[in-house]
Amino acid sequence: MTRSQKIKVLENYLIRTPENYRDSFKTDIYLFFNEDFTKDNPLLGFLDSLNEQSEIESWVDLVTSQIVLKFDEEVETIGDFIGEYLEVN
Repeated sequence: MTRSQKIKVLENYLIRTPENYRDSFKTDIYLFFNEDFTKDNPLLGFLDSLNEQSEIESWVDLVTSQIVLKFDEEVETIGDFIGEYLEVN
């Protein structure tokens, strides 16, 4: 899968209609990437380590789950949380 294909998979998964509370945080992830789903966006570099659609979707599901479990809006912003998650993983 090319990087452009991976980016399209990510974007399409993030813009899907939320099915549950966890899914509602996909919008925050979408906005974190500045709505820039081009191969020039350095924030999307993490996709290089993912090879299949299922891996990309699992990554999104993991991040949204971590937001539900660990995000504390009194301590940090959602953008900071997502950015730190990208750096650590």
